[in-house]
Amino acid sequence: MQHQNQTLKSYNAKYLHSCARTASIFIGLVLAFASPLRAQTLSPVDIAQMAVTQYKIDGWQTEQGLPQNTVQSMYQTRDGYLWVGTGAGLARFDGIRFATFESAPIPELVARPIFGFMEDADGTLWIGHSRGASRYRNGRFERAFGDELMEGRRAWAFAQDKDGVVWSATENGLVRWEKGAAKLYTEADGLPSRRLRTLAFDRDGTLWIGTTGGGLVAFTAGKFKVFDPKNGFPHLEVRHVLADPAGGIWAATAGAGLVRVDRGQIRSYTVADGLPTDQLTYLARDTAGALWIGTWGSGVSRMSGGRFSSISATGGLSGDQIWSVHVDREGSLWAGTWHGGLNRLSNRAFVVFGKPEGLSGDNVRSVIHARNGATWVATAGGGVNRIEGGKVTAITRKDGLASDEASTLLEDRDGAIWMGTYTGGVSRWKDGRIETFGLRQGIPNVDVRAMYRDRGGILWAGTASGLARFDGKRFVAVVEPGAPREGVTTMLEDAKGTLWIGTPGDGLVRYRNGVFDALTRKDGLASNWIVSLYEDAKGTMWIGTNGEGINRIRDGRIHSIRVADGLWDGLAQVILEDKSGDFWMTANRGFHRVSRSELDAFVEGRVGKVKSTGFGPGDALRTTTFAGGLQSAGAIDAQGHLWLPSLKGLVIVDPMRLPGTGNPPAVVVEEVTVNGAALLPGADIVLPPGPAALSIHYGAGTLLNADRVRFRYRMEGITPEWVEAGKNREATFAALPHGKYRFLVAATTDGKRWQEAAAPLPITVSPQFYQSWWFGALAVLGFLAAALGLFRLRTHQLRRRHSEMERLVATKTEELRIANEHLSRLSFADALTGLANRRHLDEVLEREWRRALRLQAPLAIVVADIDAFKAYNDALGHPEGDKSLIAVAEVIRKATSRAGDFAARYGGEEFVILIPGADHAQAMTFAEGLRAAIETRAIPHPASSVAPVVTFSIGVAAHVPTGGGTASGLFAEADAALYRAKQDGRNRVR
Repeated sequence: MQHQNQTLKSYNAKYLHSCARTASIFIGLVLAFASPLRAQTLSPVDIAQMAVTQYKIDGWQTEQGLPQNTVQSMYQTRDGYLWVGTGAGLARFDGIRFATFESAPIPELVARPIFGFMEDADGTLWIGHSRGASRYRNGRFERAFGDELMEGRRAWAFAQDKDGVVWSATENGLVRWEKGAAKLYTEADGLPSRRLRTLAFDRDGTLWIGTTGGGLVAFTAGKFKVFDPKNGFPHLEVRHVLADPAGGIWAATAGAGLVRVDRGQIRSYTVADGLPTDQLTYLARDTAGALWIGTWGSGVSRMSGGRFSSISATGGLSGDQIWSVHVDREGSLWAGTWHGGLNRLSNRAFVVFGKPEGLSGDNVRSVIHARNGATWVATAGGGVNRIEGGKVTAITRKDGLASDEASTLLEDRDGAIWMGTYTGGVSRWKDGRIETFGLRQGIPNVDVRAMYRDRGGILWAGTASGLARFDGKRFVAVVEPGAPREGVTTMLEDAKGTLWIGTPGDGLVRYRNGVFDALTRKDGLASNWIVSLYEDAKGTMWIGTNGEGINRIRDGRIHSIRVADGLWDGLAQVILEDKSGDFWMTANRGFHRVSRSELDAFVEGRVGKVKSTGFGPGDALRTTTFAGGLQSAGAIDAQGHLWLPSLKGLVIVDPMRLPGTGNPPAVVVEEVTVNGAALLPGADIVLPPGPAALSIHYGAGTLLNADRVRFRYRMEGITPEWVEAGKNREATFAALPHGKYRFLVAATTDGKRWQEAAAPLPITVSPQFYQSWWFGALAVLGFLAAALGLFRLRTHQLRRRHSEMERLVATKTEELRIANEHLSRLSFADALTGLANRRHLDEVLEREWRRALRLQAPLAIVVADIDAFKAYNDALGHPEGDKSLIAVAEVIRKATSRAGDFAARYGGEEFVILIPGADHAQAMTFAEGLRAAIETRAIPHPASSVAPVVTFSIGVAAHVPTGGGTASGLFAEADAALYRAKQDGRNRVR
């Protein structure tokens, strides 16, 4: 119990930190997040009132490695792993993959239902299953108690008291376990039923026990006290009990709802109080103090501040029958369903405010923050919304708005709000009164995309048919020579008084001294389709285009920065600058950030490439499509938070609280295999003499950011520098030379801060007999003895003996040379496929890079990965998997027959080919031919979702090396291309 309380405190601290990361907005009870200072002033109740619609829901089922879709129990241990008990066995989840235990030495754990977990004070994991209980520690399983007490019945739950005694609720009674000795309590000891389901110690040390058919039981001072309908407890079936930090317990019943028992007082909560059903299954408390409730048939409910809110299959859960719920240390709620697998409700990386949170429409096109503190939001289909004083007010056609298809917003000098629409022209809102301007009032087109008031007082309206000026009563079309005749997307007056006008195809129009002229591609623009404009504090103009990158105009000179120069995306629908001098730009696959100073450095030739960080599908956005081609497609509030309009509401970003910017996760070595045989973690790793395949599996202690974790490793004695492993969680060494090594591995989520494993992994490779010191010593002694004997021979035999000795020495020397060459070849070859290994690849890649740099010749790298290879091994077994790897290697060997080509097995099912002298087109042709050859080889793959045969996903990169580039950078580009090939459906080249 003490451990559970400590864990709860840790949860509270981490959740508050997680909440403080998100953007600040307070709309009623929907959002209650602000800066770190503000977050400290909010009560836990305020924070808990975040709408359930804000949670991101992820799901895992058998297709992702879960043993079965019935998830009966979950528990996060101190090392960060989530243990999952299913109807078909045990699994351990690291956020990316499930480890299963089909080969566990205890038969009860193999493909059998798992019902409960607890980690005790010593770090031992207790596991309840259909034949009793087992324990897991340091990679070993052992029985705790079984048929001698259980008579073949289930163990459901565990609790540990302050003295270290472990108690278990089973279907054969209450078990007390202490130092290997177990005692069973049944009806004869005072229990109303031996069919127990759950138990927990409360703050005062009372053990509360939930039964099936006997109600609720309190056990203290060696005596049982029963609570049932006879003395006020509403139901006989208690599915789960949870201690309340304030005292007493909560009980989930199978028909009477939620019950609070404290100091003899019983309070029930049912459907009448807001629960979706009275059939409850499991309870968990989150780090803000809210109570999460699993239900049977109505999904998950949350009780916060005395109010219930629920989320079910209609809201994204994979099932409404909930077996269990669990809150992890990063604040995420896990829900195990009956047939829908595992769900996670996690805090979004960014706050999203859309229709579920109160907007009248989800398709947000424009947003502005008015001087009086109100926020105005234009939606396509829902009119205009005003967010003020904790309320959202919708202004639509029925209120006088020209059209509900709102497009653009502008706050005028007098506080009036101009509202452009797609289909009705312009409306002007002032003090609650609306005036509309359409075709009759001079608007050239009812499709209005931009409005702007310049410093001279002129109000401009940009429409699909050009510009118009407002004369105080009506709009007048601008028909001067050079003025845009087609669409207008954005407008900006610079510090010198020039008005810049973006168009969707006619370039960038300037208006100065009463004259219009245009800049286009011919003048150096990246595109004639302009979607955003921004002027920085130095007077530099930045231009966002519709997919071709951005332009910088300074002192009349135009420069372009494109995706090839490091931009995450070529589309820049808005350009916002935060307090740190970073630009934020939205696109149709998310949004990205790049430093303005780095853009300047690139344009001025001080860096060869810019670094841009993207936020997209993996960042819990409801959509990756953002608004653009109108004004204002984004805004910054007084606190520095970015408001980005998207197809599914506003995305609100706090630049100081970004995902993956916290402390790096702990990293741990999970498993080591030598020639396929697994060794226990922590054991001394001693490899036999000769080539031995060594694989080291490692992981990171984060579930929430598991997909962001990147790894690097170093084998001291072999790799002097860190090897960037990316998302790969395995390092393979085919044949280490004899000697002593240390393996180090580190993890990061932001690429800047790294955390290494607690201790290096020592590895010893035993020498061959002829590589040992004693063999050398014996050889020297033998040589001296022979020399002495020869010296004593008669003089007339000296020359003959001398010649014989020289021949013998030469023979032995050659044999040793051949043996050493053989060992050298083995250290550079993959033992299974015969291709070069990772070590050899690293040396050849660096050598070819230097050669290509010296000759200024192109160098191409091809990274290929067998699709769904884990599923292949799972379906056909590892021996068949090895055969398929050999067959694939043969295809690669034939494809790389050209002199200079080099092929290696990079690790697992991944291969790398270097093609010196090949440019990008030639490398793509080679890669496509290789992909087709693998597919034509027609190795059957019954478990692939891509094709019935083994297929390749391939990434290609080719460059003429420059002084600022690196071989590892070229490899990283090919690896990123491989990742895109997998994202795009596999069996393809990118």
